[in-house]
Amino acid sequence: MAREAVRHAQMRVRIAQAAARLIAENGVADFGQAKRKAARQLGAPDSHSLPSNEEVEMALAEHHRLFVQDPASPLRALREQALEVMRVFAAFHPRLVGGVATGRAVGLVSGRTNIEIDLYIDSSKALEQFLVNQDIEFRSIEQAGRTVYQLYSDPADIWLRILPENALRAEGPGRDEPLRRLSMAQLELLLSGEVDPDQSVASQRAASRA
Repeated sequence: MAREAVRHAQMRVRIAQAAARLIAENGVADFGQAKRKAARQLGAPDSHSLPSNEEVEMALAEHHRLFVQDPASPLRALREQALEVMRVFAAFHPRLVGGVATGRAVGLVSGRTNIEIDLYIDSSKALEQFLVNQDIEFRSIEQAGRTVYQLYSDPADIWLRILPENALRAEGPGRDEPLRRLSMAQLELLLSGEVDPDQSVASQRAASRA
């Protein structure tokens, strides 16, 4: 019985690691799909061996620690591009969100992804004037009642979303949530290797004030 429990635990770890690779490298965005596919690849389709989402999150964080610092990493390249863009929009307190922030960017290897950045500014006209003054080509798109600004770029297009400035004061990750939003300071630390993607909530809040 004890030996079976050990085998069961080991299989959960292997499935979590394989699912993390599918998410990070193959652009599989759904955790459930990644776990089922990983189980099939390992010859363990039985659902009782599937790890939890939290176990996959831990495996994904470990995968990032091992591979994201590689200069050839597609995710690192996207984050470096995002940092350059955020510096351009520094006056608007940019925050990197979406798959490039979490490390679950779709299309890292075989497709094309977008870099999503939130800007804190009360007037869309002010942003549009800034874009014009900087000679930055853009198009505006209505999504779910919000105006999103698309900037054409390589290797990824930039999607800018406007949030009211007073929302910046209320910013902060949920108590048990992994990191979902990156300030410039956080992204710089992450790229330098000085901080892990799954840093503590207290560290996240301190860095978000930078």
